[in-house]
Amino acid sequence: MKGTIRTAADVAGLDQATVRRAVAAAGFNPKAITFAEASQLAKSIADPARVLGHATNGRGEGAHTATETLVDARAHAERLRARKIELQNAQLEGSLISREAVTATGQRILAEARTALLSLGHRVAAKVAGKTDTREIARIVETEVRDVLGALADDKRFFADLEAETLS
Repeated sequence: MKGTIRTAADVAGLDQATVRRAVAAAGFNPKAITFAEASQLAKSIADPARVLGHATNGRGEGAHTATETLVDARAHAERLRARKIELQNAQLEGSLISREAVTATGQRILAEARTALLSLGHRVAAKVAGKTDTREIARIVETEVRDVLGALADDKRFFADLEAETLS
């Protein structure tokens, strides 16, 4: 059948010479082989790397797809390299700080808050000892709680601590 090798090569995405060599190596007559036999041989010897190489060079099926995929992959890699450089520059300029440093500072501040709140009982106990007026006791407790929360909510102190621990 005329054109069998060429058709089998196109379907497999291989070069005609590659299919012709496979047919000869299998002991078939290239001029008398059927399309089914040639296709089977082409599929059995198809090396994915060579198929991609043939397709990239415009031989076989998928030439445009392989070329476009290669171009897309290179463009994606270039975008990633540019992003990496942007992040490195931001870190060097000081506009980007590490997640670990911020997490450690946050954990320390939360631990201080916990300690301050747990110490309220001891701070208030002496002030309310012997008092019987519930309004006065409530006022003392509320004042102490406000003092603790006010110290914890001081944004100047928070940013000073953050600056000292993470940015230095």
